[in-house]
Amino acid sequence: MSAKHRHPDYQKNARIIRQRVAVLRRGGGDVTCWRCGHDIDEEQRYDVGHIDPDAGHDLGNLAPEHRYKTARCIGNRAAGGKLGAARQQARAERRATTSTDLLDW
Repeated sequence: MSAKHRHPDYQKNARIIRQRVAVLRRGGGDVTCWRCGHDIDEEQRYDVGHIDPDAGHDLGNLAPEHRYKTARCIGNRAAGGKLGAARQQARAERRATTSTDLLDW
């Protein structure tokens, strides 16, 4: 679990989202994945995801989403992996650019 997901605000608000999902499901309501807009079936696992990964942990930025890839949705875990890989690549490119710039002086 990343530091972002250990943050007290995330944990508090994610718990609220999970409680809301539980109430919806007990009442027979549908739970919609914010990422793909389709229902999360009751037998499917879900995560509480950040709608904007660079924004905060407020309730307006958290919503249920498919945990794993489905026919219609990339899923939280795969999307997070892609985002993390892109960020690592960008850091590596910045380091490479910075180190070659030092050689030019």
